[in-house]
Amino acid sequence: MSATHKNILIYGAGAIGRGYIPWVFSPDRFVLSYVERDEKLRTEMFRAGKFKTFKTAGDHYEELEVHIGKCFAPGEEKDFLKTADAVVTAVGPRNILAIADALRGTKMPVICCENDPAAAETLRQVSGNNNVVFAIPDVITSNTASEQIRAKDSLGIITEDGKCFIDDRAREVGGECSYIPEEELKKQWTAKLYLHNTPHCIAAYLGYFVGAQYIHEAMQHPGVREVVVGAMREMQKVLEAVSTLDKEFIAWYADKEIARFSNTLLFDPINRVAREPFRKLAPSERLIGAAQLALSAGVFPVYIGKGIMAAFFYDNANDPDANIHHLVSALSPRDFLHIVMGLDSHSALHRTLLKSWDENQSFLSTLRP
Repeated sequence: MSATHKNILIYGAGAIGRGYIPWVFSPDRFVLSYVERDEKLRTEMFRAGKFKTFKTAGDHYEELEVHIGKCFAPGEEKDFLKTADAVVTAVGPRNILAIADALRGTKMPVICCENDPAAAETLRQVSGNNNVVFAIPDVITSNTASEQIRAKDSLGIITEDGKCFIDDRAREVGGECSYIPEEELKKQWTAKLYLHNTPHCIAAYLGYFVGAQYIHEAMQHPGVREVVVGAMREMQKVLEAVSTLDKEFIAWYADKEIARFSNTLLFDPINRVAREPFRKLAPSERLIGAAQLALSAGVFPVYIGKGIMAAFFYDNANDPDANIHHLVSALSPRDFLHIVMGLDSHSALHRTLLKSWDENQSFLSTLRP
């Protein structure tokens, strides 16, 4: 291995960390090591010493074999950090504080791929590393794969051929990505949040109701597809009204996303995309936040409202936020919206969701197989 290879430590060996990052930071030029808290996955990676990631390319896959540099349990990586040229985080916004201690006193670039710009700011402040930057992997990466691929490699994972936008303050790291100024990154985040995250999770919650296992299966259901496309069109109108994004770019981005959700090669699991509904229902997030923005722009969130209702009634017992189902069942709609969701009972969104509650609940019941 050449001395010019850079050492990158990746926190999280899930969808982004294992499936997509190797395409951004090629094993030909980077040594990729991992910190993974899942003992079963970590043991499998340690024993195999390598894995394959599969990238969609038209109607087929491209394949990349990745030899793992090191594989650590959390807390074992502190000495290794002294030699790391860069760090990538892909652990989920709720878990970002768990790695702050390890990064205290470090100065190397830390690329935060957490689907939430606040996570990068939090990690920067808590760790004291001023080189923590936000990154947007504009890509869908499954945390699993088809049976055929899993037969080839039990660690195999599927990703799209997407783009990774990274704050240009980390440009020194290199890789196959787009380093862009902070203002441009904010525009890309606006598009990602409302034209990808919003309809994507709506597809997942509705897909759960129709019994789908993957997003592409959900999109084959006429009722689900109508709502997802409807929510996308609502967000298009909103962004045209309130953002600085070009109208043609918004339209292109929206159509691109619908095609992505329908891609039968991705095998993007419903339970991955729907995971943690409370986080997705936060005031500034992709559901409640999107609906609030729609109302402020004069767009009535009919389809977004149906997606929100599906999130309220997401009753996957294995989800970390499984208690949402118990809360929505135990309280009146008015109290649930006010007490649990924190919506002022006099607010426009509270009134809107309350008024459409019975209709949207009835709609969900029609989706059950």
